[in-house]
Amino acid sequence: MSKVLTLGYEYEHDYHLMAINSTLDDYRLAYYLNKQLTIHLERQANNIDFTDKNCSFTWYNYDCNQTFTTWALVANKHVFTTKNTERPTLFAEESKISYLISEKKKVDYFLKIFGDFTAERLIAILEKIKSIKGVVTSYTLNPQTLKSKDFLIF
Repeated sequence: MSKVLTLGYEYEHDYHLMAINSTLDDYRLAYYLNKQLTIHLERQANNIDFTDKNCSFTWYNYDCNQTFTTWALVANKHVFTTKNTERPTLFAEESKISYLISEKKKVDYFLKIFGDFTAERLIAILEKIKSIKGVVTSYTLNPQTLKSKDFLIF
């Protein structure tokens, strides 16, 4: 008689998460974040891909060896077009949006920061992000409150 043993593992989210609403493209936002926060976010060669949803999300990363912090900027939205092959018409292409974190549809980007930061330092970072022209707002999020927080493991 065989027994099945299942192990439950809950990933500990030990990072700070900031939501950014912006009209900027991802490369422009990364450039302005680099300028304002004196970091060096670089576009990663591999996107965060979901083959079942047929979408991918761009992300930028920076590892600071002096302060032992890691910064990651990831897009929350992916816009793609699909063709309606059933009835070919002039407007056969449809635009669809897929979300990395579907319960935060109003968020355009997430900034994920690993490292020890005081509350004052996080507020200063948020204020610098808000000062970027093209950023509507930014605020902190608690990763534990997100249903699909496991999509932020990268």
